[in-house]
Amino acid sequence: MAETTRILAAKAGMRVSSGGYSNLTLDSALRNSKLDARDKAFAAALFYGTLERRITLDREIARFCSRPLEKLTPAVLESLRLGFYQILYMDSVPDSAAVSESVELVKTLGAASASGFVNGVLRSFLRSGGKTDFGALPPTERLSAEYAAPLWLCEMWTAAYGTERAEDALRASLGAPPVWIRVNSLRTDTAELAALLAAEGIPAEACDFLPDALKTACAAPDGTDCYKKGLFHVQDISSQLCVAALDPKPGERVYDCCAAPGGKTFTAAERMGNTGELLAGELHPKRAALIEEGAARLGLTNVKTVVGDASVYDEALGVFDKILCDVPCSGLGVIRRKPEIRFKKPEDLSGLPEIQFSIASNAARYLAPGGVLVYSTCTLSRAENEAVTERLQKECGLVPVPLPKAMVLPEAMILPDLIKNDSADGFSVTLMPGELDCDGFYFARFQKE
Repeated sequence: MAETTRILAAKAGMRVSSGGYSNLTLDSALRNSKLDARDKAFAAALFYGTLERRITLDREIARFCSRPLEKLTPAVLESLRLGFYQILYMDSVPDSAAVSESVELVKTLGAASASGFVNGVLRSFLRSGGKTDFGALPPTERLSAEYAAPLWLCEMWTAAYGTERAEDALRASLGAPPVWIRVNSLRTDTAELAALLAAEGIPAEACDFLPDALKTACAAPDGTDCYKKGLFHVQDISSQLCVAALDPKPGERVYDCCAAPGGKTFTAAERMGNTGELLAGELHPKRAALIEEGAARLGLTNVKTVVGDASVYDEALGVFDKILCDVPCSGLGVIRRKPEIRFKKPEDLSGLPEIQFSIASNAARYLAPGGVLVYSTCTLSRAENEAVTERLQKECGLVPVPLPKAMVLPEAMILPDLIKNDSADGFSVTLMPGELDCDGFYFARFQKE
C-alpha cells in the first residue's frame, strides 16, 4: 500500500516514542517519502501536533478507553492519538474522516484486529461532544491538561514565576515557533537583507529593540540564496540577546566554551568585526566541524575551534577578555521546538546543575582579571539558573555586573521592564516564551575580581 500522510506521521510518532529525536525522525521520514510538498506539510503538522499535544490526547483517550493505555500496542495507541488530535485540533478534517482514516491506519500498521476497538473509542468520544473541558480541574492540573505539559513542570513554573507568567509560557509553548535570523553585518545590513529575502518571496521584519535581527515567515530560510551567500544565520532572538549581554568588542579574545551548533559564536564574531580571536569549544569533533563550516560560509576568519571537555581545565587555552558559558541544560525553554522534552521526568534533570556549575566554574579560570563571563541556558528552572549563578558568586570570585547599556536603550522598549522584573540590579534576565516572541532563556553577566 502506498504511504499516506497519516502512515508517515504515525510511524514517525512511534519512533519518537521509542527514543528518537522529533526533528531528525521527521526529516528522515520526509526525505525518504514520495509524498508531494502539500502532503508532506500536512504530515508534518499532524506529526508535530500529535506529539506536542500527547499529554492532553492520552488524558482524553484514557477517559473513553476500556483498557489502560500502557496495555495498548504502539500501533493502536498512535492511531487513537492521531484520531483524537484531528477531531480536537484540525478543523479542516471532518470528524467522520478522522474516524475512518484512523480505522484504516491501524489496519495498515498491522493491527487489523483492533480496528473495531479504535472505531468504538473514537465514536464514544464524538457521542460525548468531541470536546475537552478542563475548567473544573485544580489550577495546575488544568494547566497540564490544557497545555499538554507534565504536571511537575506546571507546578515548578507556577511556583517560580507565578500563575500568570507560567500560563503565558505554557500557552506560547504550543504551535510553530518563530523563525529569527541574525544579519551578517560584515556583508550586508538589515534593510538590504530584508529586500533580498523579499525578492526570493520571503517576507521579513526587523526587530524593534535589537539591531541586525529579522523575523521571517519562512520555516526553512537556510534554503535561500541569501543563506548560501552567507548573509545570515538562523538564531532565536533570545540567543542574540545573550550575545548582546556578553558585548564582545573588536580585537578582544573571546571563548565560547559550549559552542555547537555555533549561532552565538557567529553572532559574537560578527560583533567583533571579524577581528581578535574567538575560540569555539565543543566536546564532539563532528559538531566542531559544523561550526567550522558555518564560519566559512559566513566569512568569519577570527573563529577557531577546539575539541575538548569544557569542564576540564586546559592551561594551553590561555586567558580571555570575554567568555560565554551556554551550558547543556534541560531545554525547558524550547519545548515548542523539541516537544519530546515534555516527556522528561524530574529525576532525569536532577544532575544537571552540578554539571553546569562544573563547566562554568572551570570557564571562570580562563577569565582575565576584570574580564566578563556570561552564564546562560535555554531553560526555565531556578535550579539550573539562579542556583548555579549564586554558587558562581560564592565559590568562583565572580561579581555580578550590570548588563550593557546598549541592551536597555531606548527606555521605552520592553526589555528594560523584563530586566527590572527579574533582577533588581539588572545583571540577569529570564526571557519567557510569549513575552518577546522568543524561546525561554536565562543569562547572567559577571566580572572577575
